[in-house]
Amino acid sequence: MKFSDVKDGRLFVTQSKKGNKLAIPVSLELPEIDMTLSEGIALCQQNNPSEYFIYSVTRRHGRKPGPVTPENITQAFARARARCGLNTGANPPTFHEIRSLSGRLYEARKGEAFAQRLLGHKNLSMTKKYLDPRGDEYVLV
Repeated sequence: MKFSDVKDGRLFVTQSKKGNKLAIPVSLELPEIDMTLSEGIALCQQNNPSEYFIYSVTRRHGRKPGPVTPENITQAFARARARCGLNTGANPPTFHEIRSLSGRLYEARKGEAFAQRLLGHKNLSMTKKYLDPRGDEYVLV
């Protein structure tokens, strides 16, 4: 994403997988992390000479400085996950799980319909897969 994707108080996103188009208000807040989307974007702008939200100045393996690819983000997430010392077992959480977690947090605050729109799903069945706590919840007896 580029900083120019922010217009009129919204972040305009075209999802790469299905081409769904979202216009997310930058005032959207997630109290669990005490941050608005606007504040997150501002953090991305600090010391960033590029037009992209996530940028790397590091030259590794002959790579030129520039925007970070999805593969680079996934690999960096895996390294950070390993460094934090979490015992994740055979199936560690993936970077993609962050999206699912945010969907569940927004569902709890703003409802299932809002979470469905935010995730960019056309049908509720896909949203329900994302919002499924994956066996992490207690069963009341």
